[in-house]
Amino acid sequence: MKSPIRAGKKVEADLLIKNAQIRTLDHEGTIAQSLAEFGGWIIGIGSNEDLADLAGPRTRIIDMKEKTVLPGFIDAHEHLSNVAEIPLQLDLSSPFPKSIDQLLARIKSQAERQPAGEWIRGIRYDDTRISDGRPLSRQDLDTAAPHHPVVVIHVSFHWGVVNSEALRKGGIDESIPDPKGGQFGRDPGTGRLNGKVLESALYRFGLEGLTREPMIVPPFDKDVRRKALIAAAEMLSAAGITGVHDAVVSPSYVTSYTDLGARNSLPLRVNMLIPYIFLPELEKLGLVGNWGNPWVRCTGIKIIVDGAIAGRTAALRDGYSDDLANHGILLFEDKNELTSWVKRIHSMGYQACLHANGDLAIEMALDAIEKAQRDDPKPDPRHRIEHCTMINESILRRMHNLGVIATPFASYLWQHGDKLVKYYGRERSEMMFAHGSFLKGGVGVAGGSDHPAGLHAPLLGVQSMVTRKTPSGEVIGAGQRISVEEAFKMYTAYAAYASFEEDIKGSLTVGRLADLVVLNQDPWKMNPEDIGQIGVEMTIVGGTVVYPRE
Repeated sequence: MKSPIRAGKKVEADLLIKNAQIRTLDHEGTIAQSLAEFGGWIIGIGSNEDLADLAGPRTRIIDMKEKTVLPGFIDAHEHLSNVAEIPLQLDLSSPFPKSIDQLLARIKSQAERQPAGEWIRGIRYDDTRISDGRPLSRQDLDTAAPHHPVVVIHVSFHWGVVNSEALRKGGIDESIPDPKGGQFGRDPGTGRLNGKVLESALYRFGLEGLTREPMIVPPFDKDVRRKALIAAAEMLSAAGITGVHDAVVSPSYVTSYTDLGARNSLPLRVNMLIPYIFLPELEKLGLVGNWGNPWVRCTGIKIIVDGAIAGRTAALRDGYSDDLANHGILLFEDKNELTSWVKRIHSMGYQACLHANGDLAIEMALDAIEKAQRDDPKPDPRHRIEHCTMINESILRRMHNLGVIATPFASYLWQHGDKLVKYYGRERSEMMFAHGSFLKGGVGVAGGSDHPAGLHAPLLGVQSMVTRKTPSGEVIGAGQRISVEEAFKMYTAYAAYASFEEDIKGSLTVGRLADLVVLNQDPWKMNPEDIGQIGVEMTIVGGTVVYPRE
């Protein structure tokens, strides 16, 4: 190759990688040996000999010793701002308690360490791992911490349980009606509040990005939030992640991300999805879609249409297999209201990113997108359905015709697979997280973890998409298996496409960002069931080594 020229002089690379096995994941499936970076961008890729003359006295040279190099992983549906707050709360997943008594012992221990009246914030409670056969209740939490307000948020982040003191703090009594798009759980015998808060009833207890109402549980201080964000981002860097689409970013976290980006303090790139309830502010500013820079940007506006798969609140046309009368929760019961919001998002040039798990919710989302595009045709809006779990052939055809992108869970089958058949039946379970069907149907699709509801490691997500195995080893939906190559593209090229960034990231080619991950094994040359065990040796973002920290 010819050496790049800048201002009449040969460019001296900032970074030169040699003796690597570089799987570029470009359209041709190119495998290279060496890569050169200057100013954060790739300026050369080829053999050692091709790029040797790009090295100068100031060039950092890394001998990869035949290790595998891939484009940096992009998680197209991650909740980094939620992840940041986990260490600031009582994490009930580390380890998962096996009984309600074990869970309550941890709540009680936390209460003994905190002054009376101070909030206890439990997080990532998983009722399916509890042996008691019943959910946590308000009375349980009252017993464990009678002098503290307590909120315990489910691992799905779509429902939780609060105690009597928390209800009192929120001014909630027995006369309260269910909010739009949510429910206050009640004892079936007495009709009294049992402490369960579902969907929008949960928001004021800890999900500030989803409500404009005053929070019952006070948000964390901005300086605490910034430090926590950096720590959480560094954890993702250790897994080879160089970029995320943060799927719910509140105004306070827009500020945090912008501040950190301006200080060059972020070890990864962030594409923010801002909740639709804050769209009026963007409209007033005239801030149209796709703004920001390669570090912090916004392409999408988030709308939550229904509930969760793991939380069993997804809106299903035919109900749950173990409870046919339960059709889940729709946060928009008025189709016209949903369509109105999608049209406003569409008209401003943003991607409408609609969280829809159940088939009923997905159909509503597609109806809204179809109406917006028909009334105001745009050449390539790339609207998205986040999760897009319960699909059928009709949904696939509509998504293909509308150019809608799906971001299904990559590793949920490995994490939650053994529960699915009970709640959704065999036939529907085999069509969940349908990466294979999306590819065959010509539907744009990208890899997402939904972390912290899901597991964040992209390598585990790849393993799950390739094997379709549950924790017990059962295969569910063998027809949805995809190749190792396609699975890695879910976290690279396809994820970049999902945010209009395919021209600057997602593959290792000249002119793209020098974001890459170094692995200690070649995933193409091993048993797919072991891909999740591969070690990340190094993560590089914009030519800078961000993991291991130097």
